[in-house]
Amino acid sequence: MPRNRRPLFALAAAALVALTQLGGAPSAHAATLFGDDFADGDTAGWSRSGGAWSVVADDGRALQQAKGDTDNARLFAGDPSWSDYAVQARVKPLTLPADGATALLARASGTTTFYRLALLPGNQVRLESVRSGTATALGATSRPVAAGTWYTLKIEVAGATVRGYVDGTLVGAGTGALAATGRIGVQTRYATARYDDVTVTSGGTAPTTPPPTTSPTASPTGPPPAGRSAVVARDGSGDFTSVQAAVNAVPAGNSARFTITIKPGTYRELVTIPADRPYVSFVGSTGNARDVVITYDNASGTPKPGGGTYGTSGSASVTIDGHDFTATHLTFSNSFDEAAHDYGAEQAVAVLTRADRLVFDDVRFLGNQDTLYHNSASNSAIGRAYFRGCYVEGDVDFVFGRGTGVFDRCEIRSLSRGSSSNNGYVTAPSTMIGNPYGFLFTGCALTTDSAAAQSVHLGRPWHPSGDVNAIGQVVFRDSTLGAHVKNSPWTDMSGFSWRDARFSEYRNTGPGSAVTADRPQLTDAQASTYTAQRYLAGPDGWNPTY
Repeated sequence: MPRNRRPLFALAAAALVALTQLGGAPSAHAATLFGDDFADGDTAGWSRSGGAWSVVADDGRALQQAKGDTDNARLFAGDPSWSDYAVQARVKPLTLPADGATALLARASGTTTFYRLALLPGNQVRLESVRSGTATALGATSRPVAAGTWYTLKIEVAGATVRGYVDGTLVGAGTGALAATGRIGVQTRYATARYDDVTVTSGGTAPTTPPPTTSPTASPTGPPPAGRSAVVARDGSGDFTSVQAAVNAVPAGNSARFTITIKPGTYRELVTIPADRPYVSFVGSTGNARDVVITYDNASGTPKPGGGTYGTSGSASVTIDGHDFTATHLTFSNSFDEAAHDYGAEQAVAVLTRADRLVFDDVRFLGNQDTLYHNSASNSAIGRAYFRGCYVEGDVDFVFGRGTGVFDRCEIRSLSRGSSSNNGYVTAPSTMIGNPYGFLFTGCALTTDSAAAQSVHLGRPWHPSGDVNAIGQVVFRDSTLGAHVKNSPWTDMSGFSWRDARFSEYRNTGPGSAVTADRPQLTDAQASTYTAQRYLAGPDGWNPTY
């Protein structure tokens, strides 16, 4: 959780504690010198030098610099006598034009002399020595830098040695003779940004690992992979403070299970598991899926900083391209607020899967339109996933795509759109014609928050870009259907008839399960070929069910 503000000059009174520093080695005598999470709503203890600084709401409270035409907006804190220390902050660029920068400062001996770790346009991060406004690079790396994304920046100063980290990965290191002491600070140049969870600890101990010379998708120089595990905690008590930083720590070409344990908190960030990082597991540390939430709020129509919009796939809070991924005891969410926007394209994906052999156990998927996009790597590829004891909520097409997915003993919850007759569609499959298996719901409960009776469809056939070979396949079997499910539960989409799709049911119960002429039912013989094991087996005989 965010830290409360601590006194600026706490060194003499602070108890010495053992603290493992993000991206660095443990310091045996690290003490907290300063901390500010801006929860009190002001900037007391900070001195201003240009810009328009205020505290705003952002998953809690955060410091914001909102003046984009200022070439050197700075805010300083701390004691000018501080020497060896580490300063860390979460930083989110809001706008980052071609000449812009968003930075964290250390050992500021004046308003224009300091060490600086800067996020730059063009996917660049640079560690610099700045004297009287003139910058000299100490190290740099190329890595994704996007407006609207939180990053954790850290600078360590120890004697003449300076090191900079982004999300736990070493950016650069060098020696400098600017000043032996100085305050900390934050800075923007022709940019706007937010800052949160600023902490300063004494010691400044730094590792000897050299900076990376390749892209950020290569094996990291920070912790781990030793032990093939990592811990993520927002309060800094783990190896990383962001989930993506932990994913980046997985070695490229990974061939064994790498477990990322995530401590309680809301992690507002975009997360991608790349195709070259298979066998990754996310595990919520408490065993309660509600305690760990990974979320973001892009929608299909959300404007991108460089122009255009994100589109449906680009709206995903979490994208999974690495095969054999698993997730347990956590929540994936897209927190896009439909009522606050009028984009015209409001698909907002919580999770996009494009990989094979995925397992989700006790996982919650939250959103509205297009919550869970279960897809595959290509039209010819099969992407299998097993969802056991999960919770999926939404309203329009909230389980969709061409993937092969088994939903076993899950709750599928339809949210009300306030209509008396049409509160949306549970599924929108685009299963390719050569694949006999799309979505199977077995032993599930179809529930609603408040949708009217007879107002929700089980599904409609999605033909992406009019693809006539996308012949959706869905079976609901042995499940309990609430009264919100229509007696004619399948419907057409974009001129394609549901009757040409592969939709059927088998032995469902509940007030929404009445068998009618518009509800194709499997025979007992047919039902034996539509089981979880049949859906998931594929050519390798995969069977994760239990």
